[in-house]
Amino acid sequence: MSAKVRGARAPGATLAEVMPQERLLTTHTGSLARPAELRELLFARDRGEVVDRAHFDRLVQQAVRECVRTQVDVGLDIVNDGEMSKISFANYVRQRLAGFAEQGEPLPVSIDAREFPDWATRWTGTAMRRYACTAPVTWTDFSAVESDIANLRDASADHHVADVFLTAVSPGTLANFFPNHYYGSREAYLEALADVMRREYRAIVDAGFLLQLDCPDLALHDIWFPDLSRSEFRTIVAQNVAALNRAIEGLPTQRVRMHVCWGAGERPLIQAVPLAAIVDLLLQARVGALSIVGANGRHEHEWRVWHDVKLPDGMLLIPGVVDNTSNIVEHPEVVAERLMRYASVVGKDRVIGGVDCGFATGAGSTQVDGKVAWAKLRSLVEGARLASPQLWAAA
Repeated sequence: MSAKVRGARAPGATLAEVMPQERLLTTHTGSLARPAELRELLFARDRGEVVDRAHFDRLVQQAVRECVRTQVDVGLDIVNDGEMSKISFANYVRQRLAGFAEQGEPLPVSIDAREFPDWATRWTGTAMRRYACTAPVTWTDFSAVESDIANLRDASADHHVADVFLTAVSPGTLANFFPNHYYGSREAYLEALADVMRREYRAIVDAGFLLQLDCPDLALHDIWFPDLSRSEFRTIVAQNVAALNRAIEGLPTQRVRMHVCWGAGERPLIQAVPLAAIVDLLLQARVGALSIVGANGRHEHEWRVWHDVKLPDGMLLIPGVVDNTSNIVEHPEVVAERLMRYASVVGKDRVIGGVDCGFATGAGSTQVDGKVAWAKLRSLVEGARLASPQLWAAA
């Protein structure tokens, strides 16, 4: 990777090697607001309309350059492309893979929607167009992945950062978004998805970037599988982790991080599966860092889980210390306190400050204002700067 770094990071350095000696690093979860013109083109492509590819590519390149520059100006240490080329963190694959067709299968009715139907009516809005797997899943446009890599390499080349990452959707999440109507079993479908997605994962790592695997499938019991018992859901999670490990086999563990969340939306979360009920399965993933929710009002207390659960040797923790669902900008002191809690249980050298989830996991997301999102990221950086001297002074 050609990006200049703060320190002496070599291309392909491990996550541990980019950790500084006397301060906390900061990053985010991936998605940020797309510019209006690019957003409209993403919608048009998703509707199947013909879009001028050269014009689209130019807009993406410009958006990635601006997004990286702003992340650096804010002070983030580990940056990405903001997912500028993607309609959403998962559905982007429809522009790149064959095997999916639109069909009328409804989404599951979540436990939240059952308990709070009036809220659900307001929150759901326009029904999502849903697609299913109806044929073998294969690559049709891998050049889109190569363009993402080239755009981020060019945009980050002249900036001093600790590291650069690209996101990619997990096999288990794809299995949730695109129900299986073709393969003989869920396990066979997961294996096929793992084998196909391996190519994208390897390309990202081979380019010198960190690979972030987006894995809400590992926690979203109450949305995707509301009628399963917790034990049955754990079986699904174990299958998904196995598929993930299959897909990243052979990749250097310390160049892969995994993001797990309970969805990007603002919702009641009363029946959300606790972190303690699945953490043993999450830690079976062969990754170098775990990005996990830690700021919203339903999960902030779960930093205590790490009192009783030991991180595997070499694994880092990226707790969300900024909420992605609210337009309230966290005070830096609040961010610092959250970071210090995590450092107190896993060690300051194993914590990177992060965000609960993406600010624009779908291109049309309006949940958090784009400018507010940048203000929240500045608060994240300021909070890490407040916490760092206190943590190292106590050493």
